[in-house]
Amino acid sequence: MTRKSLIISVAVASALSAAAQSIVVYPVSGDPITYKMADISHIEFLPATDEPDTPEQEVAVTELYCHKGDSQIYGKLYRPAAVAATEALPTVILAHSASLTADAMDAYATALAADGYCAYAFDFCGGSDDSRSDGATADMTVFTEVDDLKAVIAELKTNAGVDASKVFVLGSSQGGLVAALTAEDTLTELAGLILFYPAFNIPDLIALMDQYGGFGTGGTGMGGMMSYSEAFCDAMRGYDVYANIGGFARPVIIVHGSNDFIVKISYSEKAVETYPDATLYTIEGANHGFNADNLGSYGSLLGGAADYDAQVIPIVLNYMHAQAPLAAE
Repeated sequence: MTRKSLIISVAVASALSAAAQSIVVYPVSGDPITYKMADISHIEFLPATDEPDTPEQEVAVTELYCHKGDSQIYGKLYRPAAVAATEALPTVILAHSASLTADAMDAYATALAADGYCAYAFDFCGGSDDSRSDGATADMTVFTEVDDLKAVIAELKTNAGVDASKVFVLGSSQGGLVAALTAEDTLTELAGLILFYPAFNIPDLIALMDQYGGFGTGGTGMGGMMSYSEAFCDAMRGYDVYANIGGFARPVIIVHGSNDFIVKISYSEKAVETYPDATLYTIEGANHGFNADNLGSYGSLLGGAADYDAQVIPIVLNYMHAQAPLAAE
């Protein structure tokens, strides 16, 4: 879906009649727009863009807890403000990277809701020192996070504002690995899967760091910036990720930076070969994180900034339009 942009800028076009007093622009939808000749210096037609035809909607964000047994899972629900809370919408659950929180997914959740979808971003239990969910970081493993995500999926499917037949998960880095493993355990629960630079290399990183003191307490970690518990490492030590994904047959997209030095893009290339229906989108020049909020503890190594969302968000929205068209489309 594209539109042509009309920009009024620099010098009067010679093709305009000298007798004309004004120009009227008639959009495909909406009221005509009149410009006085005295206010116009140039008319320029630009190539089609990937901007959607429909304007962005106002977004309403509310805090919403989900539950896993006796544990509370903190999250934020994003919806188009003009849509009734009880209107069931296709929904994307966003699973954040290691050491971050739901806040890191704000740009993507907001974009989805502004486009007409429902989105829910949550804090993994023990997922970081800043997590607002119950649980300690020392108890967190990839598989406790899988259980968190399963609990969120199950509870949101009972929400009147969620179309239970059109629930998707978007996971970044470790959250991407968690999303992929969750999809394998809930093959019919999810309508699709969106993965940002999924950390399918965690078992390899653990094996590497075991040679240098490990990730756990007292270990060297990754440049001293990140430390995983021994429980976390034990759960993933020797784990074959690719033997445990690939059963999910619904459409998968993976978005990965060409310059990612934390998770090499080759891991996603192998994943695309493993899934029956998967597409890899390469973001040229991007490292591990497409915006500043997702650089996390690696920000200083990555220059402290990233700005690839103008490329990434249209990929996500186009995927959603294809898999879960909105009523107006």
